Amino acid sequence: MNMKKQEIIFPRPFAFGIDDFGWITGNDHGYGSHQGPFRIGIDRKMDVDNYKSVVKVAETKRIRLMGLFILGEMDRLNVLRKYPTTNPDGEDWDNSKNISAVQIEIMNYVKQSAAHLEFGLHGILHEYWPSKNKRVRAEWYNLEDDHPWPEEIMQDHVKCFKEIMAQYGLTKETGHSFPESFVACAYGYYWNPEGEYSTGSVLGSHGVKYANTMFEEIPELDPPKGPNGGDFDHGVLVLNRSIYGTMWNEYSCLPTVPIEEQESDLVETHWTNWLAPDDARQEETSQKWIEYLTMVQQQRDRYLAKNTQQFYSQWLYKKYTTVEEKTAGVVEIDNSKMPDTAYKNEFLAGMVLKVKLSDGMHVSAAALDEGEIASYFEDEGFGFLYLPVLEQKKYTIRYSIGPKAMTHYVYNDGTYNVYSFVYNKNNVTVNLRLYGTQVVKIIGVPAPEEIALTNPHVALLNQSYDPISKTLFLTLEAHDIEGETTLINLVYKK
Repeated sequence: MNMKKQEIIFPRPFAFGIDDFGWITGNDHGYGSHQGPFRIGIDRKMDVDNYKSVVKVAETKRIRLMGLFILGEMDRLNVLRKYPTTNPDGEDWDNSKNISAVQIEIMNYVKQSAAHLEFGLHGILHEYWPSKNKRVRAEWYNLEDDHPWPEEIMQDHVKCFKEIMAQYGLTKETGHSFPESFVACAYGYYWNPEGEYSTGSVLGSHGVKYANTMFEEIPELDPPKGPNGGDFDHGVLVLNRSIYGTMWNEYSCLPTVPIEEQESDLVETHWTNWLAPDDARQEETSQKWIEYLTMVQQQRDRYLAKNTQQFYSQWLYKKYTTVEEKTAGVVEIDNSKMPDTAYKNEFLAGMVLKVKLSDGMHVSAAALDEGEIASYFEDEGFGFLYLPVLEQKKYTIRYSIGPKAMTHYVYNDGTYNVYSFVYNKNNVTVNLRLYGTQVVKIIGVPAPEEIALTNPHVALLNQSYDPISKTLFLTLEAHDIEGETTLINLVYKK
């Protein structure tokens, strides 16, 4: 009888989506006779400190949070006048009350914080105004009449968003991409993957790859079923998300449903939830979020996704891929059923596996079909194995646990994705997706004679080498706010 101890864990990913970044005014103009936006439901002016507190949490937990932005009140040139359905005043839109240096300070900080806060798309002012002072929910789909808005007007809303981005130097011409992530305002997503026009067809044409909403709010469109359901819509992977006790306008509000009972991988929150009523209590609120995320990382069958691409990739692997450890230390992976769509446009990252570690123990060896795994990380008593991007075939991983670490690997304690790591005598290559400015740690390699990057938009800011641990530290900076992919080539001449 073959006796073995089950070691490997194929965990579900965990991520928060944070709606409604970008508002300058917090107070609500949506209820009663008002026909304005609902905003974030708190009576205060927003400033850069309200972003710094969220980024602090992400930095502490080494993750890149999915930030979803409303940009209407960031408009410094009144471009919303050109797109009257974006605002309650139509062609009379005037944003002068919000124009100040605060806007520039905020957007500069958002660009500088790309390693830990994603700049994603939510909308212009969240709602739709077919005429002046007549509001209909919501911006991307008519929820009141269960009907899509005209496609050309949805394209206008995207154009408007881009024009506001341009006011802060975020354009294709300056090397910045349109947001890759999207959350539908008030869950109004036009699901129509078999038709010519859908929310996915519009946003996907501009670069959006990842979307989420609450499918139960659009039953008339027959969206994917189940609390953790999802599918592709014109090349955009759309997932269901759930609320687990976080009211949209409540300060310092964390999920109340136990993690074991949460059926969706993606959890909805709003900006207000991450803030305290006053600055004096903000550290206490931020610490609550840090402790919550720590609790998630301690779960056996969950893990904190480092970024959105990794989160969506793991969701796909969990749906289409099987992982089985019939013999201790030997893991069979069957990825042959992964759909072709997952391989388009740098969509898929590597699979994440984890193993429980006793004190003083590490993953001492790990090979994927005799090659290296992409990267490794230890946190909260687990060793995390980040695999390369898997092709549509079967693989075998052989691993062992012991008091010594692996001889050479990328130690990924950042928020980047390593697509592959190849170690040879004369050169070492690392293919990765980088966000913002981060330090990449490559362990067990000699000091290279030459370091070459294939992407000119990734800058090598600093390098250092520790001969005792044989660790190379590379400080890299990605230009594009949405991230850059590059191959790092370490050359060792004979």
